[in-house]
Amino acid sequence: MNPNLIIFNAKIFTANPAQPWAEAAACANGQFVAVGRTADVLPLAAATTQKIDAGGRLVLPGLIDAHIHFLQVAIRQQQVSLFGVTDFAEVRRRVQAAVEQAQPGDWVQGWGWDENLWDVAPTVALLDDISPRTPVALARMDMHTWWVNSAALKQAGVTRNTPNPPDSKIERDAAGNPTGLLREWNAIALVQPYIPRPNASTLRQWLVDAMARLHQFGITGIHDQRVEREGRQSFRLLQSLRRAGQLKLRVHINIAAEFLPQAAALGLQPGFGDDRLWLGHVKAFADGTMGSQTALMLQPFEGDSANTGLAITPASKLTELAVQARQAGFSLSVHAIGDRAVRDVAQVMSEFPPDSAAGQLPHRIEHVQVINSADLPALAQHAIFASVQPVHLITDWRTADKVWGPRARYAYAFRSLLERGTLLAFGSDAPVAPADPLLGIYAALTRQDEQGLPAGGWYPQERIDLETVLHAYTTGPAALAGKTDVQGSIAPGKWADLIVLSHNLFEIDPADIPAAKVEATIFAGEVVFER
Repeated sequence: MNPNLIIFNAKIFTANPAQPWAEAAACANGQFVAVGRTADVLPLAAATTQKIDAGGRLVLPGLIDAHIHFLQVAIRQQQVSLFGVTDFAEVRRRVQAAVEQAQPGDWVQGWGWDENLWDVAPTVALLDDISPRTPVALARMDMHTWWVNSAALKQAGVTRNTPNPPDSKIERDAAGNPTGLLREWNAIALVQPYIPRPNASTLRQWLVDAMARLHQFGITGIHDQRVEREGRQSFRLLQSLRRAGQLKLRVHINIAAEFLPQAAALGLQPGFGDDRLWLGHVKAFADGTMGSQTALMLQPFEGDSANTGLAITPASKLTELAVQARQAGFSLSVHAIGDRAVRDVAQVMSEFPPDSAAGQLPHRIEHVQVINSADLPALAQHAIFASVQPVHLITDWRTADKVWGPRARYAYAFRSLLERGTLLAFGSDAPVAPADPLLGIYAALTRQDEQGLPAGGWYPQERIDLETVLHAYTTGPAALAGKTDVQGSIAPGKWADLIVLSHNLFEIDPADIPAAKVEATIFAGEVVFER
């Protein structure tokens, strides 16, 4: 078969141990058909073959984001962005501008705020001052806390007499009145149903736009995580895009734990689907988040002796879920931020290991944001993947020091986990953090924020090397999805997904990595992005 595309004169890091480096790769029928020297591969070209001279640039396998909320990425792109805003006057300006443009019946929505960056605390009064009549709902950067105004609370019927929903909290002032902060999903769900929703056609277009954005970042595959009870909607929309030939991503789509009985009743199992969209793990939440101080901890948060966080799904319930999932053929993907949550989840997963003979996928703990040193060996001992997001370190290291104190020594403990044999898969958690993998690569190598702080790196002993980082964005997620035979590296027979970079990451100072750009993204042997 004649190749439809050949890239040559490149420095190809293949992520294939049998052939770590190459100069050229040929693609046909969506797969790599030859990988090797330019002199050997280029003669395979036919008259119709597209030939790309990489000019000596670095080429990598298409990057895989192992933890992303894809529909939320698409939706948040349409909302007021407060990500990284340090001046509350700018928060006010952005929200006020959206309020002024809102039509009757609209809600103003935003996302990305972080109160740790401000000199004021988020209160209902602050939002009421900006918007006394138009309902406003602003999701914190971790999406586990919403900040709403009185108009939003009134529409939802939330008053001082509304009880805290299970495993969630309505923050209240000394008089018992809601402060406008809704912590965790069941509290958020009191308000969310009242927000007008875009129709399916609009959402599909937003997803197409978001996909194009991911291509600009060199992302050709994602592990789509469930959040905010949008599982049915995500799956329907992605299937619609697949039928229309518009889905140009490899999507490992997890299902929410609440839908496991339906999946089991239908006999669905992981891997069901095709080369663009397939079923993955069962997703559950063990706890909340660090920034919202709802992560489940072994000891209280610093300065708050009464707060050890929230058990969103207690260990006993996780055990029940593990039994049901194993019977249905599914493995677990569990959000665990705090050290108590990580310990509980690892223990449950160790008691119900996947049935490898039946082809079950590895269990995975999402985030592992802080771990007790005594628990460091546990993940490797039970072949549990650490699905982690180094990009969070950029925004969170100061907060981690503040709320965890000395325990932050084992926050984002990538090297400690790796040295004990833990398998890593890297992602972004977008829209909670930027989807750009180059920022994640930078964070894992430097353990610094974009201003180069702290000097020397934050717990620099947890840095890992570039080749390991790249494997965590390629072969790691592929292994977690059970797709190493077709995904994650550049080798004959595998899916023809690759990217071309403006700079050779192996040759530049790690501090310069955020300035690098993706020059081209090739998906299934087709150029889907070119700068």
